[in-house]
Order: sequence, then C-alpha cells, then structure tokens
Amino acid sequence: MMKRHCLYILLMLFVFACGTSRKVENKTSAATYKRDVNTIHPEFTIFHVSDSLSELHYKISSKELLYTRPDGFNFSSNLLISFRLLSSFDSKEVIDSASVRLVDVNNENFSKYLIGKMTVKAITSRSYFLRITSTDLNRNISVATVLEIEKDNDLNRQNFLVKSKVDDAPLFHNYFKPNEELSITYKAKIAVTLFVRYYNRSFPLAAPPFSLIDARPFQYKADSLFTIQLDQNGIAKFSTSKKGFYHFQLDTAKKIGLTLYSFSETFPEIKKADEMFPPLRYITSKQEYDELSTSANPKVSVEKFWMNCTGNQERAKEIIRKYYNRVRDANLFFTSYIEGWKTDRGMIFLIYGAPNVIYRTAYAETWTYGEENNINSLSYSFSKVDNPFTDNDYTLERSAVYKQNWGMAVDSWRQGRTYLQD
Repeated sequence: MMKRHCLYILLMLFVFACGTSRKVENKTSAATYKRDVNTIHPEFTIFHVSDSLSELHYKISSKELLYTRPDGFNFSSNLLISFRLLSSFDSKEVIDSASVRLVDVNNENFSKYLIGKMTVKAITSRSYFLRITSTDLNRNISVATVLEIEKDNDLNRQNFLVKSKVDDAPLFHNYFKPNEELSITYKAKIAVTLFVRYYNRSFPLAAPPFSLIDARPFQYKADSLFTIQLDQNGIAKFSTSKKGFYHFQLDTAKKIGLTLYSFSETFPEIKKADEMFPPLRYITSKQEYDELSTSANPKVSVEKFWMNCTGNQERAKEIIRKYYNRVRDANLFFTSYIEGWKTDRGMIFLIYGAPNVIYRTAYAETWTYGEENNINSLSYSFSKVDNPFTDNDYTLERSAVYKQNWGMAVDSWRQGRTYLQD
C-alpha cells in the first residue's frame, strides 16, 4: 500500500490530513502526458450550479480529432464523451452516468475548439469521483480522465465558474494572461462581496529527486487584500496587469476558495529570452546558472550554452526545441501555485520525458520509466498535497537511490542528447 504524505510544505500553515490511499490498480495511458502523440487531450472543469446538480464542461481541439468523409461529401469528426459518477475512487457503484456524441463538420479544415457541457446529478454535502471516457470514434482511440467532485461545501473552487471574455468560454486551467478580461460566476445568484488575497511571491524550483529538503512555511498573510462585488446574478468582472496569484474567498476565516494565477503573456509557452534560462537550472552548475542569470544578453547566453553542449548549430536548434517543448508541456500538465516546470512532477518530466507507465490512485501517481516489473526500470512516486490554492499539487518521494541515474540524465542533456527520447 502507498501512504499519503503528511507534509508541511511551502504553502501550508496547517497540518495535512493523512490517510492511506487505495491500492494502486488504475493504470493510465502512457500518452497522458504526451502532447505530440496520436491521441486526444480533452480538458474538463466542474461547476456546481445547485445543491443537486453540477456541470461538467469540456473542451477539445479539432486538431486532435480525425475528420473523415463517411457520406462521401463532408469531413466530420465523431467524438463520444461519457462519464460515471462514483462514490469513491475505486467504487463499482454508479450513482449517475451520461454520454454525449459530438459530430463536427469541418470541410475547411480550420482549427477550433469543441466546447460544451453535461449535467451531473451530484448532491451536497459529500465528495465523489467522476470517471470520464473520451473516444474518437473515427480512430477508435479512447482516453480516461478522473476528476474529484468536491461538493462538501459552498466555498471551494468548484462553486465558481470562470470565463474569458476572449471567447466567452470557461477557463479550463487555473492561469490567465495579464489584462485578460474574466468573468467570475458564483453558484448562488446573489450580490455578495468576494475577498481577494493577492500574492506576489518567488518560489524556488523543485530540488533534485535525491536531495533531502527542509520545507519552509508559507506566509499566508497576503501581500495585499482587496474586494470585488458580485452582482445580483452572482457575477463579477476581473482583470489585472499584475503578475502573481489571486485567492478569491467568500469567507476569509477559512483558507478555501478560488485561486487564479498570472505568470506571463505567453504562458504556458516560453517565448522570451529572459524566460529561457531559469529552466536550465536543472542541468547547470551554480556558476553556470549565475552567469546566465546575470547576462546582459540572455538569448545569446542560452544559445551559447546549448552550442557548447551540442557542438554545432543544427543540433543546438533541435535540442533547444525539445527541451523547451518539455517546459511548455510541463506547464500545461503540472501548473499549480507555481509554473509546471518548477514542480516535482515537472522536474522529472523535463529531464526524463513522459513515463512509459503511469499508475494512479485517488491521492498518488507512480511513474515508471522502462518496462513494468523490470528490475532495471526507474520509478518515481508522487503524493497529492492538500493545498487551499490548487488541486494539482503533488510532492515527490525523494530518495538517495536516484542520485546516480539523475546524474546520468543530466550529463546526457549536457552532452547535447535528449535523455529518453520523446
């Protein structure tokens, strides 16, 4: 049995609830954390509309679907999304279920998102797990997603629906761009005050997997505090140019609420030169990193670093592309209260790539690199952290046994070779 951690980490001022997770028995597709493979990556978010009903909002890119001409005239996709509502992660009892079939005609082959919602019959005050299966029927490819439905109170993030004015669609991630106009809807259509805690903190990136780290307590006191007003329909507008994270609360006596993050204009992509050197900290010495961080021309310094690794310009361009694609994907998959590449899972993903095998429980993930049950394979275990700011925070079970392999992986990058090919 895997143990759920009791941790006192960066963001916590309270003791985490400890418990034992279920037996590791849910094997997940190895393509889960791969963006460039022949699969689909639907996005989901939950919004509680009442004490008895919730909404499952979904979004999927047309670029990931196969369009065929079954009638000989029109190119169309054929997507089936179905869900089962369960009382626990490994429960066999189905409380509610539903499915929707999406047929999209796209003869012009232009890129778009298929966005919609489904109703879930989940009552308060309890929690559930929602098992979702998304199937591209034209390719007969399915992916599974598991979401926790937290309906045990009216204050957590799932009681809010955030939309971007750009496309009037739900925000399927927890970050927004500076000056992006958002609308925040609360489940109870009432005029009420939202208290907003603003934090502008600099968090360290993940420590190596073999190191023993001393957690530093998070100073929960906000850098500033302000309010916004929900109108009679329970809706408020929000926009800001200040980077950092914003914690929206109805009750400041408790720590739960909705948290949104503003990292950069291009996030999750890495586009600016001064954003390119921080992710290199995992594979540089302290002296090298200090020189990069104080360089008057970060772009030239980063390119020089990779040229020294590879020995020629073409190889340098290719490894730069691969490294920063992993940074982008880590941001997409693992962003929590910090950028995804800074997290424990993001660190392992960046250096090793996506795992060959993933096992999940309600509160943990185990990644295996290599063949299952092979003594030479490498496994990393992550435990979910109870965090008032995010439900995507996992901590690595560190061990000195990782030191040798980690050194080999870092040396591979420093010699201009991708470690574990994508």
